[in-house]
Amino acid sequence: MTRLSRETRRTQAKLLLRMGKAISEAGAPAHRLESSMQVLLDKFNMEGSFFSMPTALFATLGDEEIQRTYMVRTTPHDVDLEKISDLSDVITRLENDELDINDAYNEIKNINQAKPRYKTPITIFSIGLASASLAGLFQGSWIDVLVSLCLGWLTALIIVFSSKHDHLSLLFTPISATVVGFTVMSISYFSQSIDHFIVSLSGLIILVPGLGITTAIRELSTGHLVSGSARMAGAVTTFLLLSFGLALGFLLALGIYDEVEIHKLPPVPQWFVYLSILTISSAFTVLFKARPSDFIWILLTAFIAIMGSRLAGVWLQSPFTSFAAVLAISIAGNIFALITKKPSSIMHIPGVMLLVPGSIGFKSLEAMLDHQTLDGVQTAFSALLVAVALAVGLIAGNLFVPPRKAL
Repeated sequence: MTRLSRETRRTQAKLLLRMGKAISEAGAPAHRLESSMQVLLDKFNMEGSFFSMPTALFATLGDEEIQRTYMVRTTPHDVDLEKISDLSDVITRLENDELDINDAYNEIKNINQAKPRYKTPITIFSIGLASASLAGLFQGSWIDVLVSLCLGWLTALIIVFSSKHDHLSLLFTPISATVVGFTVMSISYFSQSIDHFIVSLSGLIILVPGLGITTAIRELSTGHLVSGSARMAGAVTTFLLLSFGLALGFLLALGIYDEVEIHKLPPVPQWFVYLSILTISSAFTVLFKARPSDFIWILLTAFIAIMGSRLAGVWLQSPFTSFAAVLAISIAGNIFALITKKPSSIMHIPGVMLLVPGSIGFKSLEAMLDHQTLDGVQTAFSALLVAVALAVGLIAGNLFVPPRKAL
């Protein structure tokens, strides 16, 4: 094998590090990042290895005695499906010799620095739309749906406002939970027409780290122990912050109103559930920063997730209903990637988001807040079982239809 010049190796190493940082900050988990990097290592005939964590990327690159180890600091961001798709396209063109290495480096830089496709007002509207849709899927009443819409917007405004202030940005999770908790209890007390559990969960759904727990379980199950443990610790911390904020909001309200009851009105009609699939797909297209042209695929995976879990529920019980639904999502996403040459993440991530155990974890927190420790622990264990079922289902889908791309 011809040994390449040191300058060529440096250029290749520079591109690998830039690509790894970009993939990490686009929200890809460790196993997908490292698999993508291996594709480029094979292309460059370079020896190397990568070690990914949510906030850092370590890489050892080079040939035998001239290997070097690098550490790249990464900043965790929300999932950006458009960037994942663009980066996947760069990898494919590099692999097929359709792109020069210097041009690829510049493309990665431009992708990483690109401004968000969707403006802040659209994102805020989509968060409210997702909250209202989930209230309908949770069998809330029409009033629950309306209040969830407004509380979703309230949560989004708090997130946007706090992001502009360094100290507030560290506390937006408990602040949002406190404000939503107090507001929900106040509305419930005066109107006597909402289920404050459904409404508070729907209003805060953008902050509930169910997807993070599922991703952590999948990383742990694929041998990425450090990244999975770190991600799990972050998700648990977010749950605790939400718990603290909700407890504070509820206690403030109870201190003023003395007692607030849950009011269950007739749920929304069945046709609204199907409408919710459409609206939440629109919201996910924005929140996961996908291209508008990918909306149809997100709608398809949302339909598979919701209707698949309901159909599986006829024969199975939780967590096996979640396993069956996510297995269908995994297979559909891999088929989608084979046909369109796009990353399977475009279907996998939105579909899994609708099945993540966020609501179960929320119930666990509520039980513990009511000093029902045993019920809370049992519910938390159920949430972990669902997360495990989702992780196993995603991996099992690769046995039926092997993925075309690492992303």
